[in-house]
Amino acid sequence: MGAHELTWSSFLREPTSVERWLERGDVLLRRREGETLRLSRQSSDAAQREALSAAVRLLTLGAGDAKERLKLDESQIAERLPWTRFLTPAGRANFVAEFLSMLEACADLGEFAALGGLVEDWKATASLYAEGLAERLRTPISAIGPKVPRP
Repeated sequence: MGAHELTWSSFLREPTSVERWLERGDVLLRRREGETLRLSRQSSDAAQREALSAAVRLLTLGAGDAKERLKLDESQIAERLPWTRFLTPAGRANFVAEFLSMLEACADLGEFAALGGLVEDWKATASLYAEGLAERLRTPISAIGPKVPRP
């Protein structure tokens, strides 16, 4: 059950034509000057959200002890998410624990933007380690410079 694509202009010309495509799945409305929109039935969305929420709850059983419960080791995490190789071992463990906790919360709401933000933040941290800046940022500030004048 894939998504059917329509152009925004054809949708505006015949909005009722979308109904027959919605019976088969979601409809993507492609716009020239904007982001693509997705139309779906509320009942389908609710069922998918419930299924995803149940799957996440089962997969994150005991997320507090994620490494022990899921038998995760450093090489498995780094194999699936290569950017985590730049994190410290404790950082990788913290990332997995935070990820699983956030995944469960996001699945419960059916909104995953916060999970994407969490991954972006951890990738930024890994980037700091890769560039050798993480340790420098942990050192205390030795001197405060002059006050910057207003523009």
